[in-house]
Amino acid sequence: MIPILVPARSNVRVRIPIKNNKPAPPDDIERIGVSMRTAAKMLELSERSMWVLVKEKKIRSIKCGARVIVSVQSLREFVDGKVQSQQTVDSE
Repeated sequence: MIPILVPARSNVRVRIPIKNNKPAPPDDIERIGVSMRTAAKMLELSERSMWVLVKEKKIRSIKCGARVIVSVQSLREFVDGKVQSQQTVDSE
């Protein structure tokens, strides 16, 4: 909510809360794509690092208007590939 200050009397101000009309996504729907910002948070990377991974085609994404949507499956595959290659290096 964003509070708005409205003068009621001379020196008294009243806060009137305004509800955010943006609906929250339902919890029971599995997300197949996320924003660049959310993808970066999921991998605990900076947004800049996320852009580099997408540009280098290490993570799949699509452009939808002005937005770039990152595939959640691609994020999982990227992490799984990194984990498997790390295990190979550790076993040698």
